[in-house]
Amino acid sequence: MRIGDVAIRAGVSADTIRHYEKLGLIPGVVRSAGGFRTYGPESLRRVLLVRRALVFGFSLAELRGYFTSRDRGGAPCRQVRSAAGRKLEELEAQLRQLRKVRDAMRRVIDEWDVALNGAASGAALQLLDRLPDVGKKKVRKQKGAWS
Repeated sequence: MRIGDVAIRAGVSADTIRHYEKLGLIPGVVRSAGGFRTYGPESLRRVLLVRRALVFGFSLAELRGYFTSRDRGGAPCRQVRSAAGRKLEELEAQLRQLRKVRDAMRRVIDEWDVALNGAASGAALQLLDRLPDVGKKKVRKQKGAWS
């Protein structure tokens, strides 16, 4: 397959394929006599795997390390599992924060509706100035830690 074929089948751009190749994520890329890159079925499988892994939060650098290890006969399974566990914890924290923001938005919109219903037409209520600060994470100082 040529680069365009792989790109179309994987749902990415040819530039993405070139980038993955440059990072060493795609195995088995050879050049034809005319200098064109040719890709085998394993290349397409690898691109699709990279796309799935990115959705789960793995970085290209992480994937490069896992693939390099695997391609050399290693078994980075425990490292992959450990990283996935950390990514799940991070996602759970993000979801908790998003729920806080959602709940605050609901309250604020209700408050704004009350204010708007009681205000004269065209009155400036400066609604944005009433936004609560819900995005800050609480920072706990650890004994002996620098802040």
